[in-house]
Amino acid sequence: MNTLKYIDNKNCIKIKRTAPNLNPYISYLSQYSSQFNTAIRIYIFGKNFLPNGLTKVDFGNIQNINIKFINPSIIYFELYNFAFPGVYNIIVKNQLLISAKNTTANSVNGLVLKSNIVEYTILE
Repeated sequence: MNTLKYIDNKNCIKIKRTAPNLNPYISYLSQYSSQFNTAIRIYIFGKNFLPNGLTKVDFGNIQNINIKFINPSIIYFELYNFAFPGVYNIIVKNQLLISAKNTTANSVNGLVLKSNIVEYTILE
């Protein structure tokens, strides 16, 4: 017959874990300006970029631009003859989907983590 023994938890090592930081961060761009009426490809260098459509870019008021993922530190996007001369804010967003298991219907909530803002200028 096996007996169960009581273990005092005071002597156990407690491991504290924090969730990984998934906030994207822009370190720098491949270029910070371009001429009006030209196609542009902007490489974004930074950290915490995600693959499989989970990372998007906002360029001024144009939101959720699809990016090309190279690695977690490099992404790029392309724009074609759409923006007028001016200064535009570039923001990288990681869109995470979280499943809520404690609800009656398994709903999926979106969590959007935004990067710092970097300005881009389109010249006349």
